[in-house]
Amino acid sequence: MLTLLTLSLFCLAAIPVLCVVLLLIGLPLAILLSLLPWLLRLAAVVLLVKGLLDQPFRLENLLPAAAALLLSVALRWIF
Repeated sequence: MLTLLTLSLFCLAAIPVLCVVLLLIGLPLAILLSLLPWLLRLAAVVLLVKGLLDQPFRLENLLPAAAALLLSVALRWIF
């Protein structure tokens, strides 16, 4: 049976380990989420040029570019 002292020592040892694990997971995730709107805008420009250069020109070819741009704006607004 765990005593209060053992449980306290376990919790004190777990706090720094948990902080390091959260830092190692959270920092790359934060960097990725900060770069994602810019990457989506770049993809929207590339998809727009591709849609404009497709032959024969159809409006449906521009839908992926519009979706990437709207997703970029939504992510920028949320974060």
